[in-house]
Amino acid sequence: MKKIFFILIVFLGTGISSLQAQFDTQVSNYWAVTNYFNPGYAGQSGKLEVTGLYRMQWLGVEHAPKTGMVAGEMPFLFGGREHGGGLVLYNDQIGLFKSTLISVQYAFKVKLRNGHLGIGIQGGYINESFDGTKVEIPGDDDYPISDDEAIPASLVSGKSIDGAVGLYYAAKKGYVGLSVTHLIAPKLALNENHVHEIPRTYYLTMGYNIRLNNSLLELQPSVLLKTVELSSFYISGDSLVEVTKGNVLKGMLKQTQVDISLRMSYNKMFWGGVSWRKGESMIFMLGGKFKILEVGYAYDVPVFSRIIQVSSGSHEVFVKYSMDMNFKKGTKSKHKSVRIL
Repeated sequence: MKKIFFILIVFLGTGISSLQAQFDTQVSNYWAVTNYFNPGYAGQSGKLEVTGLYRMQWLGVEHAPKTGMVAGEMPFLFGGREHGGGLVLYNDQIGLFKSTLISVQYAFKVKLRNGHLGIGIQGGYINESFDGTKVEIPGDDDYPISDDEAIPASLVSGKSIDGAVGLYYAAKKGYVGLSVTHLIAPKLALNENHVHEIPRTYYLTMGYNIRLNNSLLELQPSVLLKTVELSSFYISGDSLVEVTKGNVLKGMLKQTQVDISLRMSYNKMFWGGVSWRKGESMIFMLGGKFKILEVGYAYDVPVFSRIIQVSSGSHEVFVKYSMDMNFKKGTKSKHKSVRIL
């Protein structure tokens, strides 16, 4: 809702608008789609993994965000050594805006001490559209703007190339990853008057497996730190109520989100847990693994956000398919991700 409100107000207040807002969706099951935000993970699982994830955010809010993605990765042999490859398909809809991302990934894998380091790059295509044919602007006394040329009256869209880089190190009991998405900060020209800037986004993720006295139980704490680089906003004082060309704050602004998660795994088959998202939500998760399929569900309760006044929360589900990739007959994969031990 804030994204729609922000962008629509900028359209209303400026004739030539440079927009900038968060592009990447914050997913609750982030550990299940690691290569969505870090290409260095490609090939690290030692398996062919294909994960489909769907997120419905802020139930009860009209035109709330809906996000779907498919993230796949696998190792492959080339030149007598193992490399990693990946693919990410992403679609996000919020109000009259739709965003699409298609990316391919490559990771160079290096054995380091007792684990493997993946050095990944990503390149792809990004598109965003705004359907101005569905805009409705009230024209009564409370909303004096009944028509404004600053708001597109047709379907407009912009496209650009996109890129990312990442490092991902996984050992037997822990992992850590660092990545940057939208590396070139692409600018999408929706039309001659409206440009949407996609900001660089930085990710730090880490986790560890803790085996308990009961051999069937395992604790899996993890953290995801996400920082969005915002170079300019259209603001008025402390709010976005009035926006004009003169109300542009120059300089570097950043928005940071933190997820701290704790999952408990039983017999490497069933798991459940909770996450805390700073300033926003408590998240409850559960799932299970059944042979080659893993399914998971997360429910976000926005107890730390004012959105709870109008929404009961957000739902997120994923399904993951995994298949072993053993390049040498009679041997097991040399390395498996700590998340699927």
